[in-house]
Amino acid sequence: MSTWVDRLTDSPTRQALALTAQFAEQRQQVLAENLANVDTPNHHSRRLDPEPFQTSLRTALDQARPSDERGLELRGNAQFSTGADGRVTAQPATEPAPNVLFHDGTNARVEQLLADTNQNALTYDLATTLLRGQFNTLLSAIRGRTA
Repeated sequence: MSTWVDRLTDSPTRQALALTAQFAEQRQQVLAENLANVDTPNHHSRRLDPEPFQTSLRTALDQARPSDERGLELRGNAQFSTGADGRVTAQPATEPAPNVLFHDGTNARVEQLLADTNQNALTYDLATTLLRGQFNTLLSAIRGRTA
């Protein structure tokens, strides 16, 4: 049985924002490892795709009910899932080799890695800003202030 505080703070929207931030955090680590190893011979980049994550999250939100105490559950992808604790667990896939490997056997494309890193940082910033806004609104309500 959940308390009223749990029901107030564990809305599907807040859970979706938290899962998005967790996924972006893990994706950032994968991207950083790829950038760190860009000059490592025979290193093949790994990736976490945001599109399947967003599709799974959308499906979980569509199936969520406000009275559901289980939380959002992500399914349908081998790269990520939600664990028993409700956190995102990621399994990055190896980037498929392009038609031509570089002279040192790597497949990293620095420009694409940097673009993905920037896009991922924006996703993380958006999720955490929206979460902060939700908690600030709750804090204002508790304090009895409107602004």
